[in-house]
Amino acid sequence: CFSGLHVAGGNNWRIYFEKLQQCDVMLAIMSPAFFESGPCFEEQVEARRHGLKVIPLLFQLEEDGSPPGSKGGQKWVEEYEGKQAQSEVAHDTLASFRVHFDVD
Repeated sequence: CFSGLHVAGGNNWRIYFEKLQQCDVMLAIMSPAFFESGPCFEEQVEARRHGLKVIPLLFQLEEDGSPPGSKGGQKWVEEYEGKQAQSEVAHDTLASFRVHFDVD
């Protein structure tokens, strides 16, 4: 089990990508903060690249009661748009979580 709370400030959290190669399933704990985290988006893309089955679990709704990410998940969209090669995996990650985004 891993969460961002396991990484001390200033440490490289990407070293935990190695652990993904030992997994078959990832539980994605969905909250508004999850969709405002660039590292969470990168982690989801990496999980899909390695063929993990991603199971989303709803943890917390937006303040107005709507599903997390339905307000745009702006950080995820920024991470997606910032990638030099907008991969199909990154696009599918946004779509699978139904994050609202407009891309050309």
